[in-house]
Amino acid sequence: MIKSIFVNNGICQQEESIENINKIYSNNPSLLWVDITLEKGDLSTDEIALLTDTFKFHELSIEDCLFPLYNPKVEEFDNYLFVNTHGIRLKTMNLAEFDESMYELDIFLSKDLIVTAHTEELEFLDSLMHKAMLKPQIELKSMETLLYKILSKVVDNLEHTMEKISDKIDLLEDKVLEDPHPDDMEQILDLKKVLLSMRKIADPQRNVYSFFARENNEYIRESYSAYFRDITDQLNSLNKTINYNSQMISSLIAIYMSSVTLKLNETMKFLSIIATIFLPILIFASYYGMNVAFPEIKILGETGTWFFAIFLILASTCGIVLYMKRKKWF
Repeated sequence: MIKSIFVNNGICQQEESIENINKIYSNNPSLLWVDITLEKGDLSTDEIALLTDTFKFHELSIEDCLFPLYNPKVEEFDNYLFVNTHGIRLKTMNLAEFDESMYELDIFLSKDLIVTAHTEELEFLDSLMHKAMLKPQIELKSMETLLYKILSKVVDNLEHTMEKISDKIDLLEDKVLEDPHPDDMEQILDLKKVLLSMRKIADPQRNVYSFFARENNEYIRESYSAYFRDITDQLNSLNKTINYNSQMISSLIAIYMSSVTLKLNETMKFLSIIATIFLPILIFASYYGMNVAFPEIKILGETGTWFFAIFLILASTCGIVLYMKRKKWF
């Protein structure tokens, strides 16, 4: 599916016909933005013809759109710039859906032309296109402005996702300290996996955004470099947050293991106390349970021996309890 908006003589219009987009491009509009959603991960014959014959993009760049790239990159060609970046479109903090929420966005950048290509529907691009139609004098003021807004949205979504992850870590930390549960460990490991994926996305993209922030860039006018430096700073801050949360996850695992160990020790201590208290009962019950003639029977008689055994049991049990109390074992 293909959509496009263009500005010509100060008028912004929308077009979805590839044939008409060819004519529009040949008339040298002030700015043309073409957005292509790859249906089933592939380009149609007309879309390939538009990219190669009309826009003169290299076949290797077209190939990069069709096959996922795991490392973001910026590649310069004679007549255009190819940019590959990654983002997150996670609405809810459902960690099971995290991998499916990652997307790849390919951008072709030429003079007064931007082409975006992606395999999934990206709501923020639709929103930007809608805003551009309403306020073209702001959103489509220049090619640099549109590129900045696209890249800024990608980083904003990454930051928003990281905020959700940070909140999740804080909640887990309180829960683990209060009452650790095996399900908590599963969530901690899921978060660790998510942070690793976030690092793979965010860290390599610093080279992409710093490319646009550098001086003497033939694609970005110097007056707009400050905007892209802002994105670079935003991404650097995001990477620091990812590293911090990764350390927090490691600490959280240690806290969980310590809490579980402490809880287990408390349980073992309680069971040990119970076993020790009942130990005299077992000893005397075993002794007087033997089918033999005890000397005590001749001295105290059967009734007296019974009371004597009960006395020994109670005295030894009370003695152990008092000793433990004195040692503050419970």
